[in-house]
Amino acid sequence: MKAKVALCIPTINRADLLNNALEKYISNWDRVYIQDNGNQNIMIHPKVKVLKSASNLGVSGSWNNLAITCFNLGYTHVALCNDDVEWYKTQAEVEEYINNNPTDFYVGTGTWCNFILPKDTLVKVGLFDEQFFPAYFEDNDYCYRMRLLELQRINDEFFNPELFRNSQTIARDSSLNTNFDRNKELFKQKWGGYPQHETYKTPYGK
Repeated sequence: MKAKVALCIPTINRADLLNNALEKYISNWDRVYIQDNGNQNIMIHPKVKVLKSASNLGVSGSWNNLAITCFNLGYTHVALCNDDVEWYKTQAEVEEYINNNPTDFYVGTGTWCNFILPKDTLVKVGLFDEQFFPAYFEDNDYCYRMRLLELQRINDEFFNPELFRNSQTIARDSSLNTNFDRNKELFKQKWGGYPQHETYKTPYGK
């Protein structure tokens, strides 16, 4: 099956940065899906589909909602991209890359600010754990779950954003980072150690 990729972006308070990026994305993609957790003024355009929530879904919840929505629409992969980065690859370029390099997961050489999740991988691994709220360690959790299943991933500069701004959401609202230590300890409880030092093969060792 040929890849059909949806560009998906969660956002809560940086519509200013996102709207700048959307000017480029609407030229490169058939449709862009936005999860707006902050009731923001996001660009109105036929190619921009905004999913609204009454409250903040958090990173995991946003990724889950975007992925489920797009997979139900027939997409085979979702490109999940931060609102504070800009990634200039076209939909055609991304789909060609995936068709030529099939694997279970695609990410750049740095953080998970931009990655590709295939539907088949979501089926195998499950949804992102929404206990890691509102942000941090949800990516470490998913990465370890993929490792337990011996899934393969590609780390490639192809997926690195051309414009990278670090933690601009937190910079605007530091309260979104208040659960960092809680989430870190939750990860340890769930997997018997901090990231890269996990000991459990099943959640909470059960």
